[in-house]
Amino acid sequence: MAVRGHGGRPWGPIRAESAEAETLARFMRAQVDASGKTLAVLAGEIHISKTQISDRLGGRVPDQEFVATLIRATIPEPRLRERRLTEALRRLEAAAHPAPATPPPPVTSAVELAELQAQQVETYKRLTRSLEQQNQLHEALGNSAKLVMVLLTMINKLERRITDLVGEREQLRAAHVAPDTLRQTQQQLARAQEQEQRAQQELLRTQEKQRQAEEVAALVQAQVDQLTDELDRLQGTTTNDTSARNVPSGPPGEPAVTADPIGDDIDQALVRITAVNDQDNQVLRRITHDVLPDPPPERVVRDISPDNLTALREAAQAAADVADQRTAVGLYTALVDAYKRRIGPEHPDTLATRSDLAWWRGKAGDAAGAAAALAGLLPIQERVLGPEHPDTLATRSDLAWWRGKAGDAAGAAAALTELLPIQERVLGPEHPDTLATRNYLAWWRGHAGDAAGAAALAGLLPIWERVLGPEHPGTLATRSDLAWWRGKAGDAAGAATTLTELLPIQERVLGPEHPDTLATNNNLAIWGAKAGDADGIAAALAGLLPIWERVLGPEHPDTLATRNNLAWWQGKGW
Repeated sequence: MAVRGHGGRPWGPIRAESAEAETLARFMRAQVDASGKTLAVLAGEIHISKTQISDRLGGRVPDQEFVATLIRATIPEPRLRERRLTEALRRLEAAAHPAPATPPPPVTSAVELAELQAQQVETYKRLTRSLEQQNQLHEALGNSAKLVMVLLTMINKLERRITDLVGEREQLRAAHVAPDTLRQTQQQLARAQEQEQRAQQELLRTQEKQRQAEEVAALVQAQVDQLTDELDRLQGTTTNDTSARNVPSGPPGEPAVTADPIGDDIDQALVRITAVNDQDNQVLRRITHDVLPDPPPERVVRDISPDNLTALREAAQAAADVADQRTAVGLYTALVDAYKRRIGPEHPDTLATRSDLAWWRGKAGDAAGAAAALAGLLPIQERVLGPEHPDTLATRSDLAWWRGKAGDAAGAAAALTELLPIQERVLGPEHPDTLATRNYLAWWRGHAGDAAGAAALAGLLPIWERVLGPEHPGTLATRSDLAWWRGKAGDAAGAATTLTELLPIQERVLGPEHPDTLATNNNLAIWGAKAGDADGIAAALAGLLPIWERVLGPEHPDTLATRNNLAWWQGKGW
């Protein structure tokens, strides 16, 4: 039957002429799985077609150049790459000269072939479905782009019409015309003002729908890429032609003769716009449900009442409290959308929620996206709240943190160095936000090469314990950071001891699957190994990896780091 790799994508059966060739194929497939790269990506990097890669990983003994090229493309770490290349070449030599006494592996049975064919058909069906969804989303995006232009033009015309009607009304009043004539103008003015409000609401709704469609389209594209790679691995091919749906227009009708034909035309246009938005929202709801089996119901634009806002805010906070990062991102996204519609895009609550969303976006693995979101938020907070408002200062601190996580440790340290004296003056030296900035500053100074700066964490820990308590999450995080830098300074045994003491407290306070607890487990394995307990590290990391994959997802940076560490320590045994 088809064999599934670490990434969950199946391979076709191996049809090798010897056990040694089969062993080589499995080894090379494992390198591809560990890299997380699709065959399409590898084909572009090593300049060999997907079909040829699949064939050479399917049991046929490849040449040495292919083996070396594939190892270089799948293993970035130099020392591990060198070991894996040596092992691959050893297995290639064995496959090229198999032992005569080795019986050939059994031929794939008819049952296995039937299973493989059924799997190919199922994957093809899923890919076809995803491609259909892609077309529908593209049409929704096209509808949104057109409606934005139509609505902007309509709003501009309505503003001019309102100005003209106000002038006409004043002229009629000055001329003391018949009351019916004045009343008709006043009714047209009121109608135009109401139409402008409706057009503004539909514009906001259309823009939100456009953003959501782009977000869902990215998820569907990832699904298409994964399913295409599955078919490549199964050595199946497929094509799909789908036609975009047509947005139905309203039934034709004879225009009625009224006293306000311009207003009638605008009403009819708004009715059609609302219908298109309603239909596109139905598409978004359905596709979002298919792509995310349990999406928050508020994800698609709809009317938000105060009660729903409260429930949504509480749900988002509850997800954050248990570090359910993916759910938190979805709920905070919906909450930001709802706040923008109900209280305005620059209301302090909207801005604070945007900050929360950026934080959890970073925690979910998108550090660069979090930094970009906070960089866009900061100037608005400085203008609306003031440059020294606590929320503005908190955004500066968070921006520096995610800037560092995105790779700019020196820039993060410089930004925090500028921020710290402002927080000490505005908030006080022992305010939790000030302490957090001191913690971040020490961390990023260490990552930028300033070990002495990282040592400042030792002086910070007793302040955390006194101000927040010894079991506050911030205090526990500082203990974990301090242990890390103790190990980096050369005291691996001391780091392992500190983390051994910290782990049961985190498990009790935060929970055994909280990301901070998992990080401590991971670091304990690393420093324990460096302190001399290398035998148990591979087993410890192997136990942690499926938990990381379940809690954070297989592509989260922390999951990928654990997978790479596991591969490296497994390689130590060769």
